[in-house]
Amino acid sequence: MNRDQAISFCESLPSAEATFPFDEHTLVFKIAGKMFAMLPLEKEPQIALKFLPEVLESLRESHPAIFKGAYLNPIHWSGVYLDDSASLKEVQRWIKTSYNLVVAKLPVAQRSLYPPLP
Repeated sequence: MNRDQAISFCESLPSAEATFPFDEHTLVFKIAGKMFAMLPLEKEPQIALKFLPEVLESLRESHPAIFKGAYLNPIHWSGVYLDDSASLKEVQRWIKTSYNLVVAKLPVAQRSLYPPLP
């Protein structure tokens, strides 16, 4: 998956909102005002995503595309290189996981508005 494919996929998710809250070079995708993906547009193609803490370290060790990103909590967030070292399906699954993890942390009243992605 390349950067353009990642952006298109994030934009296609229900109620996803593309924003630039930090600067004009960092694209952030949000659901219900909460970040689920971040793409630095002036660096090599990569995306920051939220993962389950209990699987994140083993994913980093076993997958060359996943790395400790800067500026985000490394217990929950990791960077993913968009350089074809991960398949399109893998990156799509990781983006959906990030989206679902963010939705799961929304207040109960809001969660019902955003059904989990399969």
